[in-house]
Amino acid sequence: MNFKDSIASHVNWKIRLRMFLNGSDEQLESAVVSQDNQCELGKWIYEQGTQYSHLPAYHTLKSEHAKLHKYAGDIVRKAEFGDKEGAKALLNGEQFTKISSNLVVMIMDMEKKYNL
Repeated sequence: MNFKDSIASHVNWKIRLRMFLNGSDEQLESAVVSQDNQCELGKWIYEQGTQYSHLPAYHTLKSEHAKLHKYAGDIVRKAEFGDKEGAKALLNGEQFTKISSNLVVMIMDMEKKYNL
């Protein structure tokens, strides 16, 4: 897997989430969004990435990635229940931004440290 592509995919996914909240034709479901094994990075973590499961960085990445998807699922769930403003507040909030930024930094560090 190309980690740079994974970062780009992560950014694009956040754009899709924002578009969904802004009423575009983008369709998201909280039950799917909250699963951490459905996106490109998640598939790598649970498939090819398991070869790195002996590395502490792998487990940290896996954990943070799961946190991000749980939080994103909460955002979509709010929107599904009609609270788009609350969902936007979560998306733009400090916690989601921090988790998202940490995830990107972890991907870059893991790629650099382990030459992946």
